[in-house]
Order: sequence, then structure tokens, then C-alpha cells
Amino acid sequence: MAMDVDDQEARRRGEFMQALTTEHFALQSGRSATISESAGRSSLYMTTVSSAVVALALAGQVANLGTVFALAILPVVFFLGLVTYGRLLQSGVEDTIYARAIGRIRRLYGEINPSRADYFRDVYSDRAGLRAMGLFRRWWQQFLTAAAMVAMVNSVVAGAFVAIAVARWVKPPALIAVAIGGGAALVVGASFYRHQRRAWNRVDQAIPDEVTSQ
Repeated sequence: MAMDVDDQEARRRGEFMQALTTEHFALQSGRSATISESAGRSSLYMTTVSSAVVALALAGQVANLGTVFALAILPVVFFLGLVTYGRLLQSGVEDTIYARAIGRIRRLYGEINPSRADYFRDVYSDRAGLRAMGLFRRWWQQFLTAAAMVAMVNSVVAGAFVAIAVARWVKPPALIAVAIGGGAALVVGASFYRHQRRAWNRVDQAIPDEVTSQ
């Protein structure tokens, strides 16, 4: 009878470890998918911006066509940047969730044989490791994400549109139009930054880990 209980326990442990390694693989595949999608979306947006700039330069050689073309194409580019930013932010959150789940599994691997636990150290929950790698989240690190990159470029697109629109319909001196456009770009960029910061704060509150709780 005791042997049967031991056999059942051993079988359950084996099944659990098999399920755990499968989950580890699925989470790692999920992280790879988010990184690949982020790279693809960022590349698509930057390619669109580059193409729009080239098209504007060509259209600007024709009298009055450049302004009309800019007022037509820049809102489209801004919309693409807006949805790209949103998806990149979602992908970043998903990647963080996957990373923290993998960290929990790696800590469990280390608990199987504590003398070899260093081989399964979870850098995302190790303050010394994070400090050494410079991965602690600071306010300026919000600008290092792919979503922030798109947000900043998109802010410039919005500022350029405002400057061109003001120059066409209000007709102030050129420097004033540029200043108004620059102010609009700063406002849009600050809005993106605030939105991203609030999103990451919600993530930290919803799925706290050792780093945020210490």
C-alpha cells in the first residue's frame, strides 16, 4: 500500500514537472512573439513616416500642393502612430507578465536543489542583479521603450501638422507657427508619457513582484 502511495506521488511530481516545463516553454514563446510583433510594428510605422517625409518633399516642389498633401497625409500617419503606440504598450505589458511568470518557475527550479539555485536566479526579482544591469525602473527609462519611441516621433508628426495648419489658415510669422507646432508636440508627447507611466503603475499594482514590494 505504501509503495502504491509513493508511486502515485512520484507520478504526480513527474506530471507536474512536465506541465511546468511546458508552461515555461509556452511563456518563453509568448515573450518571443511580443518582441517580434513589437519590432514589426515599429518598423512599419517608421517606414511609413519615412515614406511620408519623402512624399512631402516631392509634393513641396509643386506650388500649394505640398501644404494640401501634408494636411491630408499627416493625420493618417498620426493615427497609425497612435494605434502602433497602443499595441506596443500592450505588448510591453504582456512581455512583463510573461517574464514574471517565468521568474516564478525559475525560482521553483532552484528550490528543487537549493545548492544549485544560482543557476536559476531570477534577475527580475534580484535587486542586486537589477542594480548591476541598470534595470531598475526610473522615470527616464520610460523613454527607452518601443512605445515611447513611437510616441515621441508621433508627437513631432502632430506638431508638424499643427504648425502647417496654423501657417496656412492663420498666417502668422513663420517663427510663431513653428513655436505653436513645437508647443503642440510637447503637449502630445507629455500626454503619451503620462499615459504610459500610468499604465505601468497599474501593472505594478496588479502583479507586484519582489522588486516592487521591497
